[in-house]
Amino acid sequence: MNTKISPISRRDFLRLAGTSTLAAAAFAQGLPTFQVGAQGGYTAPAGDITATLSTYNFGDAKSQVVYKAAIARFNQRYPNVKVEDNYFPIPNGDWAQYITQYKTRVASGLAPDILAMAIEGARLATSSGLLMPLDEMIGADPNGKKAFVDGVNPVLDNALKYQNKTYFITREWNNMMIHYNTQMFKAAGLATPSLTWTWDDFLAAAKKLTTGEGATKVYGFGIPFFNFGLQPWFYTNSTSQLTADWTASNLNDPKVLEAVKFVHSLIHEHGVAPAVEGTDQNSLFAANRVAMTGAGHWTVSQWADNKVPMDVTNWPRKTAATTVFGSGGWGIGAQSANPKLAWELLKDLANLATDKEIAKLGGSIPAREEATKIPEFQQFPPSAVLFYDSLKDIKPVPAPANFAEVQDIFMRHMSAIMSNQVTPEQGLADAHTELSDAMAKLKES
Repeated sequence: MNTKISPISRRDFLRLAGTSTLAAAAFAQGLPTFQVGAQGGYTAPAGDITATLSTYNFGDAKSQVVYKAAIARFNQRYPNVKVEDNYFPIPNGDWAQYITQYKTRVASGLAPDILAMAIEGARLATSSGLLMPLDEMIGADPNGKKAFVDGVNPVLDNALKYQNKTYFITREWNNMMIHYNTQMFKAAGLATPSLTWTWDDFLAAAKKLTTGEGATKVYGFGIPFFNFGLQPWFYTNSTSQLTADWTASNLNDPKVLEAVKFVHSLIHEHGVAPAVEGTDQNSLFAANRVAMTGAGHWTVSQWADNKVPMDVTNWPRKTAATTVFGSGGWGIGAQSANPKLAWELLKDLANLATDKEIAKLGGSIPAREEATKIPEFQQFPPSAVLFYDSLKDIKPVPAPANFAEVQDIFMRHMSAIMSNQVTPEQGLADAHTELSDAMAKLKES
């Protein structure tokens, strides 16, 4: 998830969107809202209305089938509405590139009616006034709460809010858990990892699971070396790279250093993890070359396809049991000429039927717990219930409006630390200086 794409400030974003004056006007005059009638009620558009809606969407080929089916359900109610589903894959999880493409469309006068966005880009989109707040419609539409709120854990919805307003309807999410090879644990004489195991317990298991030397060495753990994948080490030590309000660097916190030194020691002191440079941890796990790794639900289909004997457990804790999550959502563009029609389309894109189809794919975790009860989700891995249960103690990945820049700074310095170009102390000190400057500039903008 590391990216080399230069971030664009909020001020520059509005300048780029200057050809679309509504975005700039939103800041000066207040954000656009739905017109729900003098009495505050809501009336859905007539079923015979003729119009065109466009989306800006992401996902793999399998998920696109799910959303095409949702659009087809919408067209059963609105047969004369053409939906242009503009799909953009996310190369290597590069949300910054996806966000940049979206900005370009807005600047070109091609702002979509509906935007699909992950939390990594949500704050930039909302703070730039490019989306409509949805709370008014949720309250005015008799089916609004039932369609979008009921059955969805509030933790997911709240993560996507901005200034206590709802701009996104949650569509899916993912987390980080420990994935472990059950056969390798058994062969090493290790019991199933406890749901309350500690860093020390984890390290002891990793040591016992590490065998051999050189090219045939089998490692206890494959480090998920990307921003989202490293976050649980900070949360389980009651800290993070940014302050709780995402406004300032927190890399000078001694607890951050403690977490970084622990991860660093897995390679350079204990030898229980391969070097992160040029290493595909998922491929090693699938090939039984590492006994544990960290991932969310998005790798489950890969493990199933490769018949990996695996299960999941909670992230080991130091001072807390907290893991990380990132949620995605659907929003309605501030420039949409048909916001009510877009609202009706969201009812099909984000309903329980769509959630259940998402649950079958083995990728993201659906928004509603009810959707995770289907056999396709429950049957693999054996402890699949733990994915949704993780919401009991979880925090969103820190995602301020300059997320791309924050991620780039952190991962560049982490790469230098993990390759022993600098010590953890020096690397974090340098990162703190650079990140503090970036956050100060964001505050000024």
